[in-house]
Amino acid sequence: MQEQNTNAGQGLGIAGLVMGVLAIPLGLIPCTFFIALVFGAMGIVMSAIALSQANRGNGPRGLIMAALVCSILGFSFAFFWGVTFKKVSPVIQNVIQELKEDGDLEEIFQDLGDDTEKVLEDLEKDDNNEVQSSDQQTDVK
Repeated sequence: MQEQNTNAGQGLGIAGLVMGVLAIPLGLIPCTFFIALVFGAMGIVMSAIALSQANRGNGPRGLIMAALVCSILGFSFAFFWGVTFKKVSPVIQNVIQELKEDGDLEEIFQDLGDDTEKVLEDLEKDDNNEVQSSDQQTDVK
């Protein structure tokens, strides 16, 4: 006797797919990452519930798996931007604070450029030291 295929979980699967598809472009745009976090999380929850219903009701799982993948992808993009903004926010706050105190925008950007050049020079020195130390290790052998 054949098991009947049902449409169990398809409604939530479609809703999860819509949330996931909306989360992807919103997650790629830096200023809308918080909206993508919400849509991605809602899509993941709806897709997980739909997958559970489809497994219990012997329903098709293809659309539901696509919804889950899209939601996770959109959530991941948004999470990346959230972490990036969290790490950069102290630098931005310092620039805004200096702007409020000094009011000289050109001087602030000059200081920021000097700091950036100093960091890049330090990175280049570190890279050169690593290359020289690896060359010395091959000469010793």
